[in-house]
Amino acid sequence: MKLLYFVIAVLVGLLATSYSAIANELSLREAFENVLRDNPILKKYPYQQRMAEAEKLQASLRPNPVIGFELENFAGNGESQGFDSAQATLSFSQLIELGGKREQRVEYANARQRQRAAEFNYEKIEILAETAYRFYEVVRLQQLAEWNSHQQQRLDSAMQIVKERVRSGAVPPSEATKVSLQQRQVSVQSEEIVGKLDQARANLSAMWAAEPSFTGVTGDFYQSFDIPSQADIEQAVNQAPEFLRLLDSERLLAAKVDAVKADASVDLNIGVGVRYNNQLNDTGLVLQASMPLQLSNPNQGTLEATKAERTLVFEQQRLIRDQLRVRARSLLGRIQTNYRYLESIQTDLLPLAKRLENETTDGYRRGIHSLLVVLDAQDELAQLEHQALERRSAIHKDILELERMTGQSFLGSKS
Repeated sequence: MKLLYFVIAVLVGLLATSYSAIANELSLREAFENVLRDNPILKKYPYQQRMAEAEKLQASLRPNPVIGFELENFAGNGESQGFDSAQATLSFSQLIELGGKREQRVEYANARQRQRAAEFNYEKIEILAETAYRFYEVVRLQQLAEWNSHQQQRLDSAMQIVKERVRSGAVPPSEATKVSLQQRQVSVQSEEIVGKLDQARANLSAMWAAEPSFTGVTGDFYQSFDIPSQADIEQAVNQAPEFLRLLDSERLLAAKVDAVKADASVDLNIGVGVRYNNQLNDTGLVLQASMPLQLSNPNQGTLEATKAERTLVFEQQRLIRDQLRVRARSLLGRIQTNYRYLESIQTDLLPLAKRLENETTDGYRRGIHSLLVVLDAQDELAQLEHQALERRSAIHKDILELERMTGQSFLGSKS
């Protein structure tokens, strides 16, 4: 008996494995993993990180010392003929940066690194959002194919009843032809959906630059979710990736202003050397110190341009935040409208449509209703089911758009 149980368990496991291999469905998590690993745009980031580290290294370097050699009073005329009166000087000098130049360069490089990280996060959110859009488009088409299959089943059931009544002589054969035409129309729609589904799968796998290796995706629009409140939206907008991206740009420009100011300060060049006088056979030390005369700010134009750019970013921050708020309110209003209509369809309209379809089918079987009434009832039911599917899809897409805009997660199960 234990051996029998073992054999059954093995067979069930093999069947489950075979079914999984045949189904070969892709989850949203797996799609995200593929994108994060193989998306061509996101693959640039490790190289950009290395570039940022190299820029930080470059900014931290100090000026190298300078070694110099001078030879004076030789190859002239009179006493300066030949090398008898020559003077040779060997010097060693070092440029000393003042005004915190090096520190400001390093801070500017750090700000650039943070800004690149913000750009990467922004691009990552955009790419993951686009992946989610394409994923749920596959879900929508899969459920549309399922809806089309249900309609085909209803027509098949209607055809069985029509054939029985045609055989009994209660109705003419033209009624079977009418149902056959409806079946063919649904079949053509099914072929169109299959074509769109193949295209949607290809669009999804293109996010990680590969051919689709899956036959479908796992997911539907029936999971429960919380519609965010106006307060949630207002709070999320302040943390929107696009807004934070501008904040990092403003910080980068602030660091650039400080670096430009520091770069405009004068530097001190100090040197020490040894001078040899061939005529006197004498050796002496030489000290050098030099500093440029800062009669005007050499970076004045660059500084003004950077300040103007920073002011522009401040203005863009305000405009972007206002635009995000208006867009978020519009999306929230559309989500609420679709949700209310979806509830009406599910609680009121669909039960009535199913009841009408059952009553007209039973009435046609008993000769009370005509075939046209039955087909109209089936079409009413199918259209309401289609509207419910499209409303669920629209709600998901709008919530995904809110997530893309704000970087916050709103699609989640209700507690």
